[in-house]
Amino acid sequence: MNDESDKDNEDDNDLFRQAMRGVAPLKPDNRVRHKPAPRKSPAQRAQSEPTIFEERFTQAMLEQECPDQLYFERAGGAQKSVLKKLRTGKLNVDSTQDLHGLSVEEARLQLAGFLEECRQFGYRHVIIIHGKGFRSQSKPVIKPLVNRWLRQSDEVLAFCSAQPKDGGTGAVYVLLRRTRDE
Repeated sequence: MNDESDKDNEDDNDLFRQAMRGVAPLKPDNRVRHKPAPRKSPAQRAQSEPTIFEERFTQAMLEQECPDQLYFERAGGAQKSVLKKLRTGKLNVDSTQDLHGLSVEEARLQLAGFLEECRQFGYRHVIIIHGKGFRSQSKPVIKPLVNRWLRQSDEVLAFCSAQPKDGGTGAVYVLLRRTRDE
């Protein structure tokens, strides 16, 4: 390099140092930290008033057989490319809810609270684990009810059985409607 360009760089460095004289770096504790909204425990959810989702979910048991592979798609709900990603497990998961091992009433309350929470936080893609019903006496109990409850919810655009890596036929991928705030 020539001497003139080195001289220009030195002048620039001197100017910068003069401009920064007396400036102190910010302290790390001056940063704003956003905390997520506190989550209620399942016991607190059960004690609170019923949500709009709880009121919609009927407790009646299904007498019909539940298919091994679950699939539901609301007409006009989502684009074909999004539904394909849902079926193949290629959408990013926002949250997960595990219902297996719960009683019917506990599962209903948990699912209702979970869907309400998803609506509040703007979650779009979630996994609900219902189990395969191996410990049930004759047939799965929670799985057919989850199938029915998700179909009853207007917030659900589509759902399908998960890929084996995410629980297979013991779980469902759920695509939820965008919240109006988005």
